[in-house]
Amino acid sequence: MSFLDSSTPPVLPSKWDGWPFNSGYGGDWQTTLATYAFSALILAAICLFLRVLYGPNGIWRDKDMEREAEETKRRELAHLEESLRTGRITKLEYTMKKRSIEQ
Repeated sequence: MSFLDSSTPPVLPSKWDGWPFNSGYGGDWQTTLATYAFSALILAAICLFLRVLYGPNGIWRDKDMEREAEETKRRELAHLEESLRTGRITKLEYTMKKRSIEQ
């Protein structure tokens, strides 16, 4: 029995064998796009993880940063209220700026 007489077809390598970080040979636009999407998902996961750790009210965020942010917010709101009282801004401007400061 010879190798050529085999009734089973030979197994050819798939373009997805080395995915997501293959050598770049034998792929097409689908594997390239999938690799870029996979890399973007990894980057997004890292960004979210760092946001949880160091973002506002984060686990490892420096408490002085929180205190400074609150003091700055209070100063800006006081200045905004003073501007409204003196008539330099309208009630609508006050409402919009206050909303942006409080976010």
